[in-house]
Amino acid sequence: MPTRTAAPKSKTTEVRSERYRIRFDRRAQAALCAQIAGACRLVWNLLLADCERRYRLHKEYGKGAAIEGAVPVDKSVSFFTLGKRFTDLRSRPDAAWVRAFLGSPWGRRYRDMDLSWLGDLPYAPLRYTAKYLADAYTRFFEAWAAAKFQGQSLGVRKSDGKPKGFPKYKAKFDRDDGFTIPDGVRMDGDRLHIPKVGWVRLEGSGLYRGCKAKQVRIRKEGTEEHPKWYAYVFHEVPADRLKQPAWTGAVGVDRNVGQATDSEGEVYEVPDDPKLDANIKRKQRSAAKARARSKANGQPMSNRGRRICGQLKKRQRKKKRRRENANHQASRKLADTAHTVVLEDLNTKAMTRSAKGTVEEPGKNVKPKAGLNRGILNTGWGQLERNLDYKAGNVVNVDAAYTSQTCSSCGHVGQENRRTQATFKCVACGYKANADHNAALNILARGLALLPKARGNGASARREALGPCLLPLAMDKSTSVTREQGMPTAQGPPGSGAWSSM
Repeated sequence: MPTRTAAPKSKTTEVRSERYRIRFDRRAQAALCAQIAGACRLVWNLLLADCERRYRLHKEYGKGAAIEGAVPVDKSVSFFTLGKRFTDLRSRPDAAWVRAFLGSPWGRRYRDMDLSWLGDLPYAPLRYTAKYLADAYTRFFEAWAAAKFQGQSLGVRKSDGKPKGFPKYKAKFDRDDGFTIPDGVRMDGDRLHIPKVGWVRLEGSGLYRGCKAKQVRIRKEGTEEHPKWYAYVFHEVPADRLKQPAWTGAVGVDRNVGQATDSEGEVYEVPDDPKLDANIKRKQRSAAKARARSKANGQPMSNRGRRICGQLKKRQRKKKRRRENANHQASRKLADTAHTVVLEDLNTKAMTRSAKGTVEEPGKNVKPKAGLNRGILNTGWGQLERNLDYKAGNVVNVDAAYTSQTCSSCGHVGQENRRTQATFKCVACGYKANADHNAALNILARGLALLPKARGNGASARREALGPCLLPLAMDKSTSVTREQGMPTAQGPPGSGAWSSM
């Protein structure tokens, strides 16, 4: 199996994000932030509707299609092109394409809308919405090309009949309601300046306080009655200020439902809250009934229904924060323990595929499989792997086949070795251990086999011949742990008494 290393990092600085709670001094500031976020949502919908109109014209009439007179149709969805269209919407409402758009079926709902108020709001955050739309189109085209290359289809969305992954229109109660300050960020200690809003106070740990802020994402969370505003600040942090991973050593990690276990025997659990899960299920049922009533009556959702949906989102965010916190702590500790982290190459998307199946191929054991899917997704396997990608020095993926049935002591493979889910007992040599710990040892062994071998007959090659388990970890890069044959015993770093026995 090929090894996958972490992305190359800058030698001098790295970008790190931090989440702050925004405390407004005046209610008008919160109202203005909500107005800017609503304007960004409107700009997204306007540009998306115009992109659909241009695509239809180009598909029907080809390159010769024109908006007015000799103005050709430009169906480009790049950030540069979408940014120019936003400038026209904001400053030149009498432009030819704007009049053509508002007179078309796609712009009918915006025909009587006065867009001049967009000029009273900050320019950069509104224009940056075009960047998000361009990125959404890029992701869709990449997924479409990959599916076409494999002879597959993306499928159709039930809500609007468009291909899955195609950019969606944003609703008023969208969960990602906010805006971005792309550049020119002004921070003074624990205060942030938001264009047209003024200075606001930030509440948080301030881990990277004093570092240059490159970009800020302002986001609203919570219910409509009690919204909470947060600032996600992206700092440019000097590399020497960050805690570097250990210089040597490797560790294997076995991911299971609800926890992960490393080859040292340490267990990293994702906290489970049955009371919160039961509350979420009740709110999901109530929200589903409210949506069904709204759809049957053909009317917008009632205030009570929206309140229930807000309560559901609040509890889901709480569960998400707990999972993210547990995975961040586990990945940080693993990165500090060893330079190389070995993981199983798991296709989480395929493993959590719908248990119901299709009409032609109905699923089996639907209820247990659905529960397993929920457990895998709630543990956040992919999130742990993504965190290790930028925290650890090197990440290696190995084949996951038979890691849980192989004895890490003698190498015997057999299903009978796993009599229970928690205990591993080899029928060949009698070795007994925790099942997850045994699997982590097998994962580590497979990962070490993929790492580059030492060449020549020097000390590195001789140490490798002894096997990885006999080598202690160097706690300090500046401490030399090399001892040539025949040399007197040298004292290694603290706690490395094993060197005296070489």
